[in-house]
Amino acid sequence: MDNELIDIPIDYDEPKLESQESQQGSQETVSQIISLTPTRVQSEINQKSNINIIKFHLTEQVSQSYTQYYENISYVLCSQINDEQSNTVHRKYTHFEWLNGALKREFPGLLIPAIPPKTVLAKINLTEQTSIIREKRYKQLEEFLNKIKDHPQLQVSSKFLIFLTGSSEVMQQELLELSQYQNYAYQLGSAIANAGSKAYDIAKGSFNYLSSFIYTGQQNSLKYQQYPEQEIQQDVKECFESWEDLLIEEQQKVKRIFEQYQNIVNIKQEQNEDTRKVISSLKELEHPYLEKDISKTEASCSINEAILNEIKVSVIFKLELCILDIDEAMGTIKRRSELIYQIQQQIKIHNQIESVNEKIQYKEQIRENQKLLKTIETNFQNDIKIFANWLNKYLDQLIRFYNEQFQKLYREQNKNWNE
Repeated sequence: MDNELIDIPIDYDEPKLESQESQQGSQETVSQIISLTPTRVQSEINQKSNINIIKFHLTEQVSQSYTQYYENISYVLCSQINDEQSNTVHRKYTHFEWLNGALKREFPGLLIPAIPPKTVLAKINLTEQTSIIREKRYKQLEEFLNKIKDHPQLQVSSKFLIFLTGSSEVMQQELLELSQYQNYAYQLGSAIANAGSKAYDIAKGSFNYLSSFIYTGQQNSLKYQQYPEQEIQQDVKECFESWEDLLIEEQQKVKRIFEQYQNIVNIKQEQNEDTRKVISSLKELEHPYLEKDISKTEASCSINEAILNEIKVSVIFKLELCILDIDEAMGTIKRRSELIYQIQQQIKIHNQIESVNEKIQYKEQIRENQKLLKTIETNFQNDIKIFANWLNKYLDQLIRFYNEQFQKLYREQNKNWNE
């Protein structure tokens, strides 16, 4: 099958240290892979002449707020598009949310990268976990931008370019327009719901209504005109159902990898903390013959902390975001199902109501939704295979990097204790 995901061999156990020769051979391959930013469609990017070359650097900025423990988190984004002059702008999490939503509205059906969920704990600096939460969100937001800049359609979006270069005033205006759009959408939804209720009442009392008014032949023709039922192509239906099953299976696999790797890292970090407690106790004894062992043990703990932290940042955090990416893909499938149901309900109401003006309004809404449905189906079918190939390569890179880091950990530990 064209849309079948490729199974990746997963070793859940801790990787064993390879021989020195095999380490050197595999290390070169892995380093080449990891040094590249994982891309969904690198081959397509190289083939398109109108694709932008985007470089950016994101840093976190913390400032004091109105209370001692409440802090404002923002991000300094330095970017350069092609050979143009570099830009530096300040962005907040709300702006990342805006970009995610704007891309979904601009490209319905495309697999838009996910952003980490919003959490108030990132702003309240009360526990030592705050720095971990902030670092995770910062790294995941950075990865979110990486995925957009490597997508041939998303990276040339006007909204993405506004995000990279727009001033604070421009971003504020975009957020204001979004708020107005959401308010309009809410009012429109309420109006449609009220119209549906009104249509039911009209249909229920249609006999009295018809007996009170006399329509011309043309009006009667429009009044009783039936909108055809929504046709659902069987091959498209089977395609979406097949991908939904595959995405569920793939997400379960990613969750297993994530949980297994996270558990291993957590266990080793706990062991490291226990070792540091032992070191503190040994130091209190003040025995000279223990100094060498204490020194080597401290060095061993430092090696563990550095490499385990690198695994968390470069593997664990990205796997967690991968799960959200698959959620977004399944959300597109759900959005299509909801839109089909909405169209069917609109057709049903259209065929029940007798007001010519209301029939015309519903017909316009149905046609707009049918056009949107077609766009979603086309974009999804074009993008999902690219997404699946990217996901498999991405997971393969993360697993390789995870194994490489543990091999590095064992080498560094052996070197430390054998010196």
